[in-house]
Amino acid sequence: MKFLQRTVLALTAYLLIFSSCKKNNDEAPAPAKPFVITDNFVAGTLTSRSGTKSTSVFFIQLLEDNKALFINSSSTNLTGTYTLTDTELTFEVTGGNARIARFALDKDKKVSSAYYKALIMEYDATGELLPVKTTNELAGKVFKGDEYKMGDLLFRSALVYNFANTGTSYGSGTDVGTIVNTANTYTLIGGSGFKYQSGSTTELGFVSGKRLTVFRFSGLSYYGKYDQQ
Repeated sequence: MKFLQRTVLALTAYLLIFSSCKKNNDEAPAPAKPFVITDNFVAGTLTSRSGTKSTSVFFIQLLEDNKALFINSSSTNLTGTYTLTDTELTFEVTGGNARIARFALDKDKKVSSAYYKALIMEYDATGELLPVKTTNELAGKVFKGDEYKMGDLLFRSALVYNFANTGTSYGSGTDVGTIVNTANTYTLIGGSGFKYQSGSTTELGFVSGKRLTVFRFSGLSYYGKYDQQ
């Protein structure tokens, strides 16, 4: 009888240990996804340090073989190269359009500071590494905020950007009832950024979290940040 009791107790202990180990194995976190720089692109802003302190938007697409594409309000994109270390991403264009951008990276590969210089002119810069997505992160979203002209002069308050649910089009304005979100067709950049060009007007923007950052050039420069509604 005692032998049977000892056997039952031993078997029970074994089952408890086995169950505990299995539970621990089941709850083990999935291994972290390796960081691949080409799965991301840079979206950021540049603010002139002298004269009128206007702010613009730029993108850097990070391609294979350390090639990169710089996109801003110009009709022509610039091809350059990039280098990546554990703590810094550097982008550079040589020649007549020489420029360099440096982005300090923290341990989580988030941009902690940014530096930008074009020819001899330095700018105050910001930057974010945003994941490249196959989906349109702008589609079906509405944003509202204030637009500023040539720096910090308030131009339009409660300006609304309305992106169509399907396709790549949007409309904007301060009268919500008259906005047509199929008025402007844009090029999607990385799933979270856009560029629109028509005549002398160029507009670039990107969404990060629930905030849209937009730069518009139409004779003068305009800039704003807009919260998702």
